[in-house]
Amino acid sequence: MELVMHNNSQQTDHRRHARFELLDYAMLEGNSTNLIEPERAVVVDVSLGGLQIRSKALFADGEIYKLKVGRAESEPIEIVAEVRYSIKIEDSDLCATGFKVRPADNEQRISWVDYVHSVFQSQGEFLTY
Repeated sequence: MELVMHNNSQQTDHRRHARFELLDYAMLEGNSTNLIEPERAVVVDVSLGGLQIRSKALFADGEIYKLKVGRAESEPIEIVAEVRYSIKIEDSDLCATGFKVRPADNEQRISWVDYVHSVFQSQGEFLTY
């Protein structure tokens, strides 16, 4: 397990899966009363266990949302995820929010694994050893 400090907070991050950086657009739809309209966001990294977004909204820890992540040449992927943290980014109007994926069914789980694998494959060309 990798232990990483967030640059913008004193929280520790207990990651169990490698993270892959990217910039994909996403829409969040709430299973909560807090989010009436879908919220736009940018996905900045993904792993098998979760993802991190940037948005203008703060989210409450533990809230559950449905995320639709756009993909250039494919249908958007839909995944249910739980907020693990949400913090304001200093000197910015943006917030960083981390989610743990909570697939609703086996189909969502497989779609998520395929999505993360495709991100890994596309970045594999740029890895140096």
